[in-house]
Amino acid sequence: MKNILSLLAVVLFTTAIIAPTGAQQPQGPGQGAAPAGAPAQPPAPPVRTISQVRGDLYKVQSGAGVAAVTVFLVTPEGIILADPLNPEFSAWLKAELATRFPGKPVRYVINSHYHWDHARGGGMFTDTARFVAHENMARNLALPIRQARPPGDTDDLDGDNRMTREEAQTGTRANFDRMNGNGDMFLTQEEMAADIRRPDITFSGERYTVTLGGKRVELVHAKNRHTNDLIDLYFPDERVLFAGDYVWINRLCCNFAFDRRPMTTWIASLKALEQIDFDIIVNSHFEAGTKADVVAYRQFFEDLMAAVSAGIREGKTVEELQKTIRLDKYRNWNGYTQTAVATPSLEQAIQSAYANLTRYSGN
Repeated sequence: MKNILSLLAVVLFTTAIIAPTGAQQPQGPGQGAAPAGAPAQPPAPPVRTISQVRGDLYKVQSGAGVAAVTVFLVTPEGIILADPLNPEFSAWLKAELATRFPGKPVRYVINSHYHWDHARGGGMFTDTARFVAHENMARNLALPIRQARPPGDTDDLDGDNRMTREEAQTGTRANFDRMNGNGDMFLTQEEMAADIRRPDITFSGERYTVTLGGKRVELVHAKNRHTNDLIDLYFPDERVLFAGDYVWINRLCCNFAFDRRPMTTWIASLKALEQIDFDIIVNSHFEAGTKADVVAYRQFFEDLMAAVSAGIREGKTVEELQKTIRLDKYRNWNGYTQTAVATPSLEQAIQSAYANLTRYSGN
């Protein structure tokens, strides 16, 4: 009940300002994926919204469903912006910020990680901003696809450092033609990163603080969760956390074998988040929530891992586990019956956990 009231308070506190736009943008993972071998259809023009989270911190959402989300903090000396998402979005946002907050340009752009669905479009702010990221971001952008994969667990199956439409997955496949700059029907890391501004400031430790106009944001390295450069943004004065691509609220996860990392790594990252003193969590996709939601999400991973691990020890096949594991505690979560956009069913989550646990025997 306390959790529900907290979320209701956030909703009532938030004032959404909808700005229609005719510009199109690349979609996030899981949206509009075209069948293998077929050209992707252009996505519908996104509806973009700016809403107040708390104090001078704002959330910006582009699209619906699996929509990409970012945040920005307004200070007396300018604005600190998280992920710029893509060029079309950044052009729209820059105009919106100039109208709503005149005389306060974007002074810092903080990239949460190197994936194209969050990092493109930063060039729109190079006239006023410095760019901040974990030191691994620049390295990842220079690596071949097999060593620094695009979002959605896309892979370069034949190892030729370029990707066909058939090899691409989810949002990368849906936006294949947009990013295939030379039209040769292959995607390279360079093409996917063409609109990504490299960082001016990098850090290598667990935390780094950006200050501006008497306000601050703490960058927290997620320690190899999702990508090895992923950082979360913590706004201590607002008691808000912005997390990227590994925290979903009331939603099952994951149908891509947990990013090819042990489930224990994901659980450890969630436990680390729980130690941060925040009230509200804003995610880079899907719904916002509270710390209690993060705890529940971590417990889902632990319950799923325990159930599948027990079945593996008993010698059961993944098909047998899909028939017997129910996890009724999460029956009301999005995706439990595979009705939510870009969210796996329980059966898919079990399959992914089984693949992960059998691959990483240390779990």
